[in-house]
Amino acid sequence: MNEFELIERIFSQMQAAHAPLIGIEKGIGDDAAVIALPAGSRLVSCIDTLVQGRHFHANWQHIDELAFAIGYKAVAVNVSDIAAMGATPHSILLALALPERLANEQWLTKFAKGLFHACHLFGVTLIGGDTTRSERLVLSVSAQGLLAAETPAVYRSGAQVGDKVYVSGSLGDASYALQHPDSAQGVELAHRLHMPTPRIALGATLTKIGATAMIDISDGLYQDLGHICQQSSVSMRLNLELLPTSKPLASVDLSERLLCQLAGGDDYELAFTLPAHIEPPVNNSGNTLVTCIGEVTAMTNHKDTNTSTALRPKLFYQGQPVTPTHPAPFSTWPTLTGYQHFTG
Repeated sequence: MNEFELIERIFSQMQAAHAPLIGIEKGIGDDAAVIALPAGSRLVSCIDTLVQGRHFHANWQHIDELAFAIGYKAVAVNVSDIAAMGATPHSILLALALPERLANEQWLTKFAKGLFHACHLFGVTLIGGDTTRSERLVLSVSAQGLLAAETPAVYRSGAQVGDKVYVSGSLGDASYALQHPDSAQGVELAHRLHMPTPRIALGATLTKIGATAMIDISDGLYQDLGHICQQSSVSMRLNLELLPTSKPLASVDLSERLLCQLAGGDDYELAFTLPAHIEPPVNNSGNTLVTCIGEVTAMTNHKDTNTSTALRPKLFYQGQPVTPTHPAPFSTWPTLTGYQHFTG
């Protein structure tokens, strides 16, 4: 049995244990999948790629130990994008570029278990994919979601001056765990890095109550909120003392914690805006924590509308602006560009 037959056997066996969603006319086993969409529904699609040495550790022992988590996270990060649109996750496609050393039953079984565990948790079905040889492990997952006819999608471009800015969950945990894997806090927070929880129910609720803009936090809060600012032609005031913090991260030095929360990425929480008169869904499904961290403001300098200067969040700490000349609570002005996919 060659590795491609091995992959087909492992995935077919696990797929058989998961009943396909209604509406999938043809899934794995043909040139393409066929999906019957409910009348009036719109299809929401996204794709995300994870590359060994950039999105997870290059070390082979690390990859062996985290086979389950890698499979899980490949699904979760895409489902998070679907949730950020307010859609219901439906199905995924997997493209797997596999090094020869990982083409064995032990690694592939753990990886597939993680992937199908995520599919089960988030209500999606694997409907097809492709496998090829590679020197490094590369995973590309394309996810599809559905929006009912009467359900509006929430884009990045709808934020209005006066809206309140909110985030779900806690921030900075995954970044700290990545940077300090052997510390007590890093060990306690490792699950936030390897097993993120997409906020599906919260995203769906926010579409119904009138969220004006939304994004999932993958590259860092500051950078991702900057995308909303740029596409909505607004600025924001963020109050750093309000950033939601987990108990383990609260014991970390303040400036290091804030840097993880602002620029670390890998949170896969939702950042969103709501009109000031709309209360956030505090008692939402899953009881996800929702925290107001600021408000949407007008651009401070209209001459800068073609630059990132005007269309980005402004930071405040205990009522005082945080600037390059007055960086407190940081000792020096920090780099807040977040995760960079094309550097290094």
